[in-house]
Amino acid sequence: MNIVFLGTGAFGIPALRALVRAGAGPQLVVSQPDRPQGRHGTPKPPPFAAVAKELGLPLFQPERVNRPEALERIAVEKPDLLVVAAYGQILKRPLLDTPRCGCVNIHGSLLPRHRGASPVQGALLAGDRMTGTTLMLMDEGLDTGAILAAVETEIGAEEAAGALHDRLAELGGGMLLPLLEELVAGRASPRPQDSSAATHCGLIAKEEGLVHWERSALDNARRIRAFNPWPGSWTFLADGERPLRLGIVQARPVAAEGAPGVRLDLPGLVIACAEGALELITVQPAGGRPMDSAAFLRGRPIPLGVRCITSGS
Repeated sequence: MNIVFLGTGAFGIPALRALVRAGAGPQLVVSQPDRPQGRHGTPKPPPFAAVAKELGLPLFQPERVNRPEALERIAVEKPDLLVVAAYGQILKRPLLDTPRCGCVNIHGSLLPRHRGASPVQGALLAGDRMTGTTLMLMDEGLDTGAILAAVETEIGAEEAAGALHDRLAELGGGMLLPLLEELVAGRASPRPQDSSAATHCGLIAKEEGLVHWERSALDNARRIRAFNPWPGSWTFLADGERPLRLGIVQARPVAAEGAPGVRLDLPGLVIACAEGALELITVQPAGGRPMDSAAFLRGRPIPLGVRCITSGS
């Protein structure tokens, strides 16, 4: 079984490791090029490429995977299957037609719910109780292909996107190889998606992490979970001449009322929202490490009535 595996983010890493452990390691790994990172702009490989190097797998990093030179390089492997997980580029028809048995995508939601680039965050933002990982046959649409298999899991009451992402990735790794074997043997039974039930989620922008206290406490709590670890969530405390940027790592809604954005006279660090209030459990001062709010308040007392604002200027 000749496999070419396309991935850039970390979501496909458990599946890649599972294939290698089973002796079905891909003939070629395709990932996006190394990009400048950090303060000094040093080029570093994306997570998927770094693991491929660690495992000693052949690695190909084209700028655009649909260009003729990239198609030719992949076709050399005569793949039975392409496996795709968080690659970050849309595959066009010539590439989709390259493998003998089709292209399989590992997607972090229960399709057709949360088609698109941010399914893990999408489930948390929507307040879903359940989510899962879906394997589908790819077509030219955005996550519209026929479903091959899906595994469901319950979302933890305070589970953040990072932990949920990792759990869903592990589910994909566990279900991939048996499914590929069924597909190559002609025993798979793909079923079409119900497009009438589809929802969509786009790319997350960095500025979405800024907390707006005019939202409800429940909405803000969901967003803080969805944006942990990236882009993170933050507010600005109008305490002193210069507002203090404060990251919010963990928070929970509480039954309290007040003017949106104001610290309430309650134990801990509780900020009023348009509906209810948000108790900040774990915070991160600018340039510092995450800490519980009690430790933060011991080092930086915040008077009652201080307002959280949406600008640091």
